[in-house]
Amino acid sequence: MKHLLVTIAVLLLQRAHINAQQIVLDRSVKAGVVTLFPELSNPANFYYFPDQIRLGVSASGQPQFSFIRYVRNSGTAREPASGGISTASDAGGILHALVALQVAEEDLQNARQELQKIVPGAVIKGPLVFKSGKIAIVSSVIGSDGELTKKVVGIGNAPILEGGKAAVSVLLTKACAEILWATFQTAAPDLSFQFEMDVKGFLSPRKVTIEADFDQIYRNETVEAAAVTPVFSTQIRSAFEDLNNRGDIRLTQIGDDEDLDKLKEIAYNQLSKLIFEQVGGQNGTDFSQLLPAQQQGVLDRATQMLTTARDDARKENIGLEEAEHAEEELAYKRAKDDSKAALDKIFQERGIRDNPFAGAYNPNSIRSKQGPRKEVPQLAIAILYVAKKVHRSGRYSVDLNKYVEEVRSFPFAENIGDLKSCTSCFKMVNLDDPLDKERNIQIRLVDFNSSDFEKYLDHVEVVFRKMHENGESTLSSKVIDKTLFSTQGNNFSFQYGWKGDNNRVKWLDYEFKTKWVFTGGISIENDWQKSANAVISLLPPLLKREIQVELDPDFLAAETIRSAEVKIYFNPNGTEEVRTLQFKTSDNILAKSAEIILPKNSNDFSYEVTWFFKGKDPVRSSRIATSYSNIYLQKL
Repeated sequence: MKHLLVTIAVLLLQRAHINAQQIVLDRSVKAGVVTLFPELSNPANFYYFPDQIRLGVSASGQPQFSFIRYVRNSGTAREPASGGISTASDAGGILHALVALQVAEEDLQNARQELQKIVPGAVIKGPLVFKSGKIAIVSSVIGSDGELTKKVVGIGNAPILEGGKAAVSVLLTKACAEILWATFQTAAPDLSFQFEMDVKGFLSPRKVTIEADFDQIYRNETVEAAAVTPVFSTQIRSAFEDLNNRGDIRLTQIGDDEDLDKLKEIAYNQLSKLIFEQVGGQNGTDFSQLLPAQQQGVLDRATQMLTTARDDARKENIGLEEAEHAEEELAYKRAKDDSKAALDKIFQERGIRDNPFAGAYNPNSIRSKQGPRKEVPQLAIAILYVAKKVHRSGRYSVDLNKYVEEVRSFPFAENIGDLKSCTSCFKMVNLDDPLDKERNIQIRLVDFNSSDFEKYLDHVEVVFRKMHENGESTLSSKVIDKTLFSTQGNNFSFQYGWKGDNNRVKWLDYEFKTKWVFTGGISIENDWQKSANAVISLLPPLLKREIQVELDPDFLAAETIRSAEVKIYFNPNGTEEVRTLQFKTSDNILAKSAEIILPKNSNDFSYEVTWFFKGKDPVRSSRIATSYSNIYLQKL
């Protein structure tokens, strides 16, 4: 009993810690190699960004990594070489790894010292908790032209808590497995983990307004396509750039100039939240179901986006260099007949200490006036979006002169490192070995992290049944809770053997059923399902949904409103539940969000608002039914 109470207390403290994090995204500081974000309510408190990628390690100290090369003697083979020996064409590889994000203790100690020089008296409270994230595994494969090219070979969900492990499995083609196997004999194998992590926080107030014409936005080709098939965030940004150039999206800035790209990013993110929603992310969609070509189609598109983004960045950098060289050569021609004093004045105005024409012309000695070089992307954006079913219309206007809630993505990458000494990590097998009569069925929870168990899921029980030809049965069950999920990295399995199953095709068939138990006592049990797949991807019958609520500052001021209470009502499974958001105008935090759970095929919920005035009685609205996840409150 005592152990149970301690466990509950730890979970409640963890949850309180997660909910308490309110950081300012655009005021980060760098302390040594550690990136820190200040707290909104107390700028002397900082949270560090866990961006050091580490391969998981077992209790025995072994890397939690395996690479299996396999071959199946299926009867189809390449043309035999001399001596009548042929090469099997049915071959490939399976790669599995557990990956964690963390910051080394020595780096944290150094960051604490460096932070005191930047913000005296500041404290590092702990690690940042990510909202969500994706892992893309990138390696080299042989392209259609016979050349090696970088390719996204796998995409998975990333851990959102420091030290939490994410499991990633990749099925490799024969050529890719052969190349990768060879590179693992080196200190830097051709395999990189590339993360894109979503951080939820606030942006500082800016004297900027965003205006958009929704009718024109929905006519854009990319936005129209997103109603049918998922699109990448880079495609959305490109579409918004076109709309901005046409005047359908407009930014108005008052006062000092600010980086235009930063303002665009803020505007595009605000509009994207209204128009699109993630798939393959927080709404429970499996990547293998996103495109007609199934998972390979997603990986191909991610690779294409990576290649395009890298090419565009290189072209832009080449253009900057050519423009700089042309500018400097023109300056040289105009100034070559002038006196040395005139030349010195010209280059002093350009911010150049020494006259480069004292010797031979050297464009590299002249600092760019065309702007900084664009970083060549190392990551294909792995998160996909679809257009929301509910469309807005007319013109949209928002004033950013307040703290605005935002979800910002941060990409980073790391090579897997030297694994030559781990002999147990690598294995070669023949799948048609007569002794290999055991089948392994993998189970994974789609789009789940350990924090989901704290928020709304208690556990899920999976019952497995295999009826054999000799009349015997294999029956097994597994209860997946937070502890098991964290220790096994979302990697579970059932096994069954060969019991008179002479029909090898029928031997692949089995049955399973699930029982989902959610926080609050909601229990949903599914019937037996038949399958022959090697992987069971489990999607819960109830899914998370984030509801954004924003208050209009002009309306609050005009009505002399002191505070507001928004209650969100939802019905996950026959019993109504409520989430409450509190707003105080003195805090200047006028945008908040709440997570609710709804059945997979339902988006319906309702809300009511209670307004508290200065010197007047409160006013409560009637309950308003909606299916739209963004609530903008601008009238009583």
